[in-house]
Amino acid sequence: MTTPTLEDRVTILETRFDAVLPTLATKADLARLEGKMDAMDERLEGRIANLETKMEGKMDALGNRLIIQFAGIAVAVAALTVAAVKYL
Repeated sequence: MTTPTLEDRVTILETRFDAVLPTLATKADLARLEGKMDAMDERLEGRIANLETKMEGKMDALGNRLIIQFAGIAVAVAALTVAAVKYL
């Protein structure tokens, strides 16, 4: 097996370079990507804020329902206690 000459090695590297170079991103490509990512970030933040608002409303409603149910239970327990004391 012969050792490749310097010229052969440079030719191989040039071929690789020529194959890779068109696939590299340019500054313009990166700027476009950054713009798209910024727009996506804004949309996502808006969706998250919307979901937070919806969840806050649902949690408030759930809290109110729990308070009403606990109040009903407290009234029932108080009534049972009064009845137990009165009749026992």
